Amino acid sequence: MEAEPVNPIPENLPEPAMPNMFELSGRGVSIHFSTTSFTGDARFHYQDSCREVNASGEEIRQVETEMGTLVTLTLEPDADAGSLLFTVLIPRARVDGPEREVRIETQGILTRSRFARIPTDAQLQTYVVVPLRGRAALVDF
Repeated sequence: MEAEPVNPIPENLPEPAMPNMFELSGRGVSIHFSTTSFTGDARFHYQDSCREVNASGEEIRQVETEMGTLVTLTLEPDADAGSLLFTVLIPRARVDGPEREVRIETQGILTRSRFARIPTDAQLQTYVVVPLRGRAALVDF
């Protein structure tokens, strides 16, 4: 007599659904980041009390790391005062449920770079960490 498997595993498991849209906010900062759009380009909207910046495509830098995806946007380009960047750490997430969204918590980092005007030892970048909360969702474009 042959034993039958107790819990057979289905042969065609669906691929896990990964979010492609992130809405996050915290400490006066709000962001909306989509990995794709109607045109196929990524989109990033950043807003705080001093500025509102929209970017798409190659204006958005993305780097995959073991921690998640680092997504960077230039808020103020190189100028006499230096540049200001905003980077958000996008964590890996799954949205397999019927809601197609999940609550997430992560960090944003404002990076101020300055120029060394005179030959002296100096730290040329400073950072402000911004805790962010919101949602990650799978959206059809």
